[in-house]
Amino acid sequence: MISACPNCGKPLNLTEGQQQKIDQAVAALPPGKSLKFNCPNCHKPIEVQREDSAGGRQPAAKRSASPAGQGLPEPPGPPDRSWLERGDLGSGEVLEDVPQVMILVKDEQTKADIAQYFDDMGYKAVLPRTPEDAIERMRFSNFSALVLHSGFEGNLAGSTVHAHMQGMAMPKRRYIYYVLLGPEFHTLYNLEALSNSANLVINEADLSAFPLVLKKGLRDYDELFGPYLAALQSMGKR
Repeated sequence: MISACPNCGKPLNLTEGQQQKIDQAVAALPPGKSLKFNCPNCHKPIEVQREDSAGGRQPAAKRSASPAGQGLPEPPGPPDRSWLERGDLGSGEVLEDVPQVMILVKDEQTKADIAQYFDDMGYKAVLPRTPEDAIERMRFSNFSALVLHSGFEGNLAGSTVHAHMQGMAMPKRRYIYYVLLGPEFHTLYNLEALSNSANLVINEADLSAFPLVLKKGLRDYDELFGPYLAALQSMGKR
């Protein structure tokens, strides 16, 4: 009876009927012949043949050869090299002392202006081109702020980045200052920001006043949540 794959080591989870069919097929094999079937987990062939023993004839699994050696599991694949193309380690070690802001805006001039505003405040701007790249970077890096234009993915209702921010676990979300920018927002309207799970909303017509609006928003945020965040840190929580 064979219960686990000799290649990957995972249980085959065969039903009693399936196991009986395999045993019967093996028992009916002529000398020197073997039965082959694919593992449902790793899809590699498993070869089973009859073996004579003191207790009679029983099925025995013959393991397929692997680069790691006879009967050993396959070695892990090569490491991910995507961070080489991005030019960063993705985990924030190099820039852990420098606050980072992610800016998701289609208009190149607007994006450059916002990046410059944050650069003047000591932030390093990260400018993903796609929502998929943005979400991937958020998984491996800690951002202090994120600016999203409502038209980055067409509209806010269909934005995967916005949905990701709304569903983010609070121990990580509360440390990201989330800014929504777009023609439909009313600058510094806190109730509108709250209803959109953001910290600050800015109408794009007020982009020239972005540094001033941002400083006020950050100051209000520190006054409201600063003591709470400090209390969490004093208790060793986030």
